[in-house]
Amino acid sequence: MFDELMAKIDARPDNFGTMKDASAHAKIKGPCGDTVEVWLRIDGGKIRKASFMSDGCAYSSACCSAAAKLTEGMTPSEADQLGPDTVLSAVGSVPSDHQHCALLATNVIKKALADSSVKPAKKSFQQKLKQMFSPNPSEKNHV
Repeated sequence: MFDELMAKIDARPDNFGTMKDASAHAKIKGPCGDTVEVWLRIDGGKIRKASFMSDGCAYSSACCSAAAKLTEGMTPSEADQLGPDTVLSAVGSVPSDHQHCALLATNVIKKALADSSVKPAKKSFQQKLKQMFSPNPSEKNHV
């Protein structure tokens, strides 16, 4: 089982890496010394994309990857309810001495969501285009 997990992690998941146009970002250093970061792109009330980086062990990366993938398509309030047990189920067999990695992954997502509620959400490209090309309501009556 560990060999399968290591093979998945060595392949670098699609959601590994930074995100330039993220709506939310957080970085946490866990008690084990692992540092994890997560980026979330929130658009239309849903998390459209999530990515992560971790300098921790294979289990830390696996839990962060699973947590990020699980949040995609969720509303921020749904993602805020994501718990370590759900992440552990998605990852598979994680030894008890590494199960804290799932808690670290969910905590960094919750921190990113909390930070995103403090700053205004970025408009999506589609929203910007719509705003640019929609007629100004104040100019409609002056024809």
